[in-house]
Amino acid sequence: MSVSPDEEIAYREATAADAGAVAVVNVRSWQESFRGVVPQAHLDRMNYEKRAAAFAQRFEQRERARGEGNGADFYQMFVAERAGAAAVGYVDFGPPRETRFGPFAAELYSIYVLPEHQRRGVGGRLFRLTADALLARGRRSMYLETLEASPYRHFYERMGGRPLGRGTLQIGGVDFVELAYGWDDLSETLPG
Repeated sequence: MSVSPDEEIAYREATAADAGAVAVVNVRSWQESFRGVVPQAHLDRMNYEKRAAAFAQRFEQRERARGEGNGADFYQMFVAERAGAAAVGYVDFGPPRETRFGPFAAELYSIYVLPEHQRRGVGGRLFRLTADALLARGRRSMYLETLEASPYRHFYERMGGRPLGRGTLQIGGVDFVELAYGWDDLSETLPG
């Protein structure tokens, strides 16, 4: 797909209605970007409906927590979309699921941009929206986990992430090295 270099991208907080659109970004990004990296059978099994259901469930949990006044759960997602069109990228983040890397206030769960929109600043803008949202909540630190074999792990380094540790993750019956990156103070470590 050809994309105009001056095509306008809008950024906004995602809602439950976006679950299907971000599922398409997630699955397409995996299937196109990780071909030759992870087992093809794993990529072939990915489907939009299952991912959309998983995202819808996260939104439902968030709304339930908000309704109960549970401030501990702050799941949030931003979406990037072409004017009048579907999503081209997203980022989602929330409470840390791990403590082995230290006392981080948040975890970046995923950030994906469709291949034809990469290297256009979309990922950087989504990352900065995440940092701004966390700082507005008084949460200054964040970590994430990514595959060492990911073609995008250097993005996290450019965004100021420092290596925290390594682990192992199994995908499609194959063990992969997983890396963790952290930001101790989001107000100081992000590049301009």
